[in-house]
Amino acid sequence: MNTADYRCIEMVLNALTEKLLESSGVEEIVAKVGLSREDLDALFQRWGGVDLVSFLQSLTLSQTRKRLQESGSMPAGSRSQQVSVTGSHLEGSCRLRLLTSGQGKGTGSTISHGLYPSPFGDCFLAMTGREICHLSFVDQGRWQTHLEELRRNWPQATIIADDRQDSRRMVERLFTSTGVNPLDPFLLLLQGTDFQLRVWQALLTLPRGAIISYQGLADYMGHPTACRALASAVAANPVGYLIPCHRVIRKSGEIHRYRWGSSRKKAMLGWEACQL
Repeated sequence: MNTADYRCIEMVLNALTEKLLESSGVEEIVAKVGLSREDLDALFQRWGGVDLVSFLQSLTLSQTRKRLQESGSMPAGSRSQQVSVTGSHLEGSCRLRLLTSGQGKGTGSTISHGLYPSPFGDCFLAMTGREICHLSFVDQGRWQTHLEELRRNWPQATIIADDRQDSRRMVERLFTSTGVNPLDPFLLLLQGTDFQLRVWQALLTLPRGAIISYQGLADYMGHPTACRALASAVAANPVGYLIPCHRVIRKSGEIHRYRWGSSRKKAMLGWEACQL
């Protein structure tokens, strides 16, 4: 994984407008970025397995709306009767250990953290033993704010820097383009309110490459009037990408704000769509 590749990808995504996407204004994008069309095609092939035009087509409003319609087939309320927020659970390719807000802040735990390259720039990974408790994306080397957030969320844990080989292999597995082996699930330690934990579990049931609107997710969970609270819970996700909050977009099909930048959200959605 090459973080430098993602920086170039981000330059392209920062140059995008909805108008350019819909009109396939590739040459205008090339001019804004300052790289040749051939170089950009090679970059996108290396990073996402498709050329520039194919990648951009995956992000058009017509495509995102189509994908939203496909997600509309999920039955409303199907999760509300199945989700529990205590103990351990298996959700697809992740085994979860869940802590509600009153169950402690890491007392007696040691959490190790490190900064690692990913297809979406540097990521800040924190683990207690083999359990992932934090994953976020770092811009311009500003990892200290991510460390401060980790300390706020786990104030009673011992937090250490530890660039372990096991953690590097974990990151490589997490971002494999072929998806995750359900027979070898990731272990997640999640802490939040009852409602937050339910939202994060619901996100884990979204298929790879799927997208859903905030209202669609609220309906799916059986809480159709809780859209605002649900959006706040999505934004508070402590384990980026693996708990796929990036798959929630506006019902208009627009890919908008994201905790780690709207360009990164577009990169994730396009990357997943092109590898289906």
